[in-house]
Amino acid sequence: MMLDKLTNRVYALPYEEGITKPALGLIVGNKYSLVVDGGHSAEHAKEFLRAVHKLNSPKPKYLTITHWHWDHVAGAETMNLTNIINYKTKENLEQVKSLIKEDQELNVESLGKVMYSTTLHLKEQMNEGLKLLNADIVFKEKVEVDLGELICVIENIGGDHSLDSNLIYVEDEKVMFLGDSIYRDLDKVHKCYHIDIVKSLIEKIMKYDTDYYLTAHKPVYTKEAMHAHFRSMIDIGEFVGLRTDLKQLTIDYGETKKRRTTAEERFLIGSFVNGNKN
Repeated sequence: MMLDKLTNRVYALPYEEGITKPALGLIVGNKYSLVVDGGHSAEHAKEFLRAVHKLNSPKPKYLTITHWHWDHVAGAETMNLTNIINYKTKENLEQVKSLIKEDQELNVESLGKVMYSTTLHLKEQMNEGLKLLNADIVFKEKVEVDLGELICVIENIGGDHSLDSNLIYVEDEKVMFLGDSIYRDLDKVHKCYHIDIVKSLIEKIMKYDTDYYLTAHKPVYTKEAMHAHFRSMIDIGEFVGLRTDLKQLTIDYGETKKRRTTAEERFLIGSFVNGNKN
């Protein structure tokens, strides 16, 4: 597989639709390259490295993780790079390691859906020889990495999906990697958004002048497309407010727009309603 070239110095191995196989990124400086996310398995990581080796670019030196969920960290140690993670990611992965080392019986009710799922998937792969990544550089809020006349900013921005979510921004290329940060909270009974969290997240993202946004499981967003998506999220979140009547809200929202609601709008309405139900 070939890497997609987003700009002169930013590449991506695209996500695969229908498979929990997120996009992986490569940011190329004059001295070093930085990899974004470790993939959902050792083979995913190796597939990425094979594609990287076809490029005439500096060998990867650093790897950063957008967040701790299994499909983003499983292949990280396979890449054998200097790992840069935030302390929240480190804490979550230490808990996963402890659960696996102590060979505890995994229980979704006590662990929560995300910890349960991540630990289960990583345990299965570790039984087949996978090694779980160790932290080489740990940061709290934000860190800058100089790749040689190219600076990457890695900032913890949180969000509904995971508190340890980071953005990775390349100013000279105006590209931002977002991982799953703009996706829903998967840990609650109902997968959801919360308007106050969404607003705070978008505010942090919009501080940066960005032309292309890469999330983990969607095609690349242009500035116009992503900003429109953000406006829709805020508009719908504020419209839903504290209400929980999904059917009536969908009807009412369509009436305010004087048209039928789209599938994406219904998805967002339902996600904010779920946040209220939880």
